[in-house]
Amino acid sequence: MNRSNSENAGYGWRIIVPATSANLGCAFDCGGLALRLYLRALFVPSQSTELSLEYQGKTPERFPMNSSNLVLHALRLAAERLDAPPPRGHVLVQSDIPISVGLGSSAAAVIAGLLLGARYSAKEVAPELLLRWAEEIEGHIDNAAAAYYGGLVLALSNNVEQVVVAKTSFPESIRLVVVTPSITVPTHQAREVLPKTYDRADVLHTLQRTSLLAATCFSGNFDLFPELFHDKLHQPYRQQLVPGMERCLALRLPGLLGVAISGSGSSVIAFTTGDEMRVAEELQRIFADEGEQTEAMFTSADNNGAGVTRELVPLMERIGAVLQKLEKS
Repeated sequence: MNRSNSENAGYGWRIIVPATSANLGCAFDCGGLALRLYLRALFVPSQSTELSLEYQGKTPERFPMNSSNLVLHALRLAAERLDAPPPRGHVLVQSDIPISVGLGSSAAAVIAGLLLGARYSAKEVAPELLLRWAEEIEGHIDNAAAAYYGGLVLALSNNVEQVVVAKTSFPESIRLVVVTPSITVPTHQAREVLPKTYDRADVLHTLQRTSLLAATCFSGNFDLFPELFHDKLHQPYRQQLVPGMERCLALRLPGLLGVAISGSGSSVIAFTTGDEMRVAEELQRIFADEGEQTEAMFTSADNNGAGVTRELVPLMERIGAVLQKLEKS
């Protein structure tokens, strides 16, 4: 029996990966923040079964159960790149992260699969290489880097030899309100509405705010204010895809530090030190005026990132009990 399979016999690998909010208004395609909403997965290798999948979590109708599933795809890719045998066994996924609403569900799935594949292969993988694989699957790494490292992350990846990531912890005192309309915005649609070229003034407008956002956060001051989240590269175009979005981005309340489209939408994320319930109610009221039903979630930043632990699972029949353990943790 090869090393990876002998080490994993009778064991499973448990992983937890946070949701993420990318772009943060001005930090288009370079910034992301990890949130305390989680994807949890368990991979139990087995020689007797093909690679199978089970899912319990948010928006199950949007979670593919075939070979296109990103957890399985990333798991297989990592095993292949690390010269391990094709993975066999059972993957169990439980997720608090709604799918296709701009909260990094795909990045969480990719990071989960890649880390599980690395552990299955019994080989260490440098974070830069793992994130390069994530970029290969996702097309960008702002979500994936935040999901992997946790906290607030700025990343450089496109057209460079080496992935470069800078992380800082984000204060729990800044509460995060996520409001999600029932409408979804596919990433390809959100990309298609963007212009091919930009006016220099619009680029400078956004560059100034991105620089100041990085400066205040990495200095530890976190002096956030609504204008800091105002950009002219993606939000003016993407807000047209979701009725009420423009008014949400313009919302001003005491203690409200700013509102941004989360990822490419349809969710919005609000940063506040004030009455978070009132913030949620006002954002939901705006969407309701447009006939959009919404869900509000209250959370804060996750500063730990993804984590993997080994689980003793001597019998496949015990997998249901392990799931219950995952849900309670």
